[in-house]
Amino acid sequence: MLPIPVLDDESFQEIVEQARSMIPRLAPDWTDFNHHDPGITFLELFAFLKESQQYHLDQIGPRNRQKYLKLLGMERLHREPARTGAEIAGAGGVLPAGVRLLAGEIPFETLRPAPLSRGRLTGGLTPAGEGLVPFSAAGPGGLRLEVFGAQPRPGAAWYLRFDGPWSAPLHLHLWMKQDWPVERNPAGPDTVPLTGLAWEALEEDGWRAMKVSSDETWGLLFSGDVTLEAGNGPCLPLSEEEKALPGEGRWLRVRLESGEYDVPPVLLGISDGVIPAVQRETAAECVRLPVTGGTLRSDSLLAAAGEYEIYCPDGEGFWRLQADAVRRAGSEGARFTLPGGEEGEALLLTWRREFSRSRRLAVGDGFPNQSYELGSRGQIARSFQLLIAEADRPGAWSLWERVEDFDSSSPEDRHYLLDEEEGTVTFGDCIHGLAPEGEILIAGQAVTLGPGGNVKAGSLRAVHPEDLALCGLAGADVGVRNPDDGWGGRERESLEEGLERCRRLLRRSERAVTYGDYERLVRQTPGLMISNCKAVPVTRLPRQDGSLEENCVTVVVEPYALGPERALTPAYRENILRHLEGRRMLGTRVSLLSPEYVGITLYAEILSQPHYVDAKARIQAAVAAFFRQGWEFGAPVRYSTLYGIIDTLDCVQGIESLTIDAQGKGITRSTNGDVILPHNGLAVLKSASYQVRPAE
Repeated sequence: MLPIPVLDDESFQEIVEQARSMIPRLAPDWTDFNHHDPGITFLELFAFLKESQQYHLDQIGPRNRQKYLKLLGMERLHREPARTGAEIAGAGGVLPAGVRLLAGEIPFETLRPAPLSRGRLTGGLTPAGEGLVPFSAAGPGGLRLEVFGAQPRPGAAWYLRFDGPWSAPLHLHLWMKQDWPVERNPAGPDTVPLTGLAWEALEEDGWRAMKVSSDETWGLLFSGDVTLEAGNGPCLPLSEEEKALPGEGRWLRVRLESGEYDVPPVLLGISDGVIPAVQRETAAECVRLPVTGGTLRSDSLLAAAGEYEIYCPDGEGFWRLQADAVRRAGSEGARFTLPGGEEGEALLLTWRREFSRSRRLAVGDGFPNQSYELGSRGQIARSFQLLIAEADRPGAWSLWERVEDFDSSSPEDRHYLLDEEEGTVTFGDCIHGLAPEGEILIAGQAVTLGPGGNVKAGSLRAVHPEDLALCGLAGADVGVRNPDDGWGGRERESLEEGLERCRRLLRRSERAVTYGDYERLVRQTPGLMISNCKAVPVTRLPRQDGSLEENCVTVVVEPYALGPERALTPAYRENILRHLEGRRMLGTRVSLLSPEYVGITLYAEILSQPHYVDAKARIQAAVAAFFRQGWEFGAPVRYSTLYGIIDTLDCVQGIESLTIDAQGKGITRSTNGDVILPHNGLAVLKSASYQVRPAE
């Protein structure tokens, strides 16, 4: 590490003394060095100025810390709005995306259209024993169903019933059990699902597979949304049992095609009416949309009922206003028609009518360091956009880019800074960042309360009356409820918080070098539940000729499962190897082993204290608890350890005999009879017999 120089290395007195010592050499005629001498007074004045300069030069200010954070490849986290799901019900109609839902005075906006009347999920059937049992649809905590049974096998299925045709695409929200003794790691982009599921709709010819557009549950491992679209493949015939399904309504089948679960998925709730919502209030929105046959579509409320402008590219990297675009608004958004049947893309600007005056931020004068106030705080950085007129190109506009600073900006770069806390926009100095010289439009703007949007379940109660009126549903009885708490809302990360996060990340190793690194990274594999793991030293795995395979790292992994013996499945192996692939050292090979369970049988003759009538039960509980604890791979089962556990109980007077038998591969015995396990061995108590008699 480079040494950090100390710039403030002299005190005021040291500076004065050093300067006074130079007087005889520089000015021999100067002989009065007392404080009353005017020369000494000036010398002390300049010493004070020098000491002050040194102090400030040695300080590290916020701007320096911001640069250090950037040099480390990190940025402060921006303000984020809270999210939740909302169940919306009414007599009929459709609410477009962007409708405001109210939790008191806190607004949330829906992220997709919400049909108020459609075929709703009423319940279904799940396997139980040799047959199927019905259930009714319910919210979180209203169910507790092992949807594929206690021991899921390929071919198992469960069924969902709707009271009529569903709208496409079909969105289902599932709440799954997550509180297992071992926590499941969050899934990552490279996570391989443990199982393959088929979602199939019942039609006249049989079961037709539906296309899974997105699955936030990762095959029923997590709570989240599943989005299904109509398929066009061949139909599968109904089984004899399925022919007895009631004919009314529509049926959806979820079938386990392949793979193996670590724990059986348990359904705690399900709904087809949960609409994702985000805590924000959008004043203006700017989106790029594809143009097909001169038409572009948007499903937002602003597009259907707000004011709008459409800009098309001019082929030179700029945008030009299309003044003759025609809008046709409907219940699910709006369709815009452009003259000439154009193809490509267009820029759709929509805004609330009350924002019409505020959207024109200013007119740039071309001078450096322009700064303007937005009039509101709590901006969402990724929603904010500026469209600025080009001074030397009449009718041409350009979208400017938001940056964290102007350090990398050239004089031609159209960059700006957004201060979310203060609600200001700042432009460059014409050396780092171009200064605007033309009309500045706020193309996109939304504000949020950040952590203030993390509301409790049941807080959403109504649709904003103005939005109901814009949808043509003024006075309609529309019910709203959020079954889950709001989550994810946060303020802009402070500089100190960013530096502390950076320190934590720098201390965390993402490379597998030591055996401990491999064990830690295996436990962190996304989407898995790892109960135990151990990297086996290479010296314990010699080849037949006695040589060592030094470039191979062997890790024994015990996944969490409900069964007594837990082996690695192919999906577990693939996920672990994928996770380690980019983190292992070059030239290193990783080998994974499943645990080898060694069954231990105990027989003991014990003398108990006379006044303990439950001595046998106490002994059984103590020994069972010892074997249930997290056993280290390869740890021997020692007579001395078991003697100590039993003999130290207050109900035991003495042990007359103790026998340990073991069954499993690779076990050996020490000279005193201890059971030596293989390097991937785990001891499991199969049976224990205790002959307990009271001492005389």
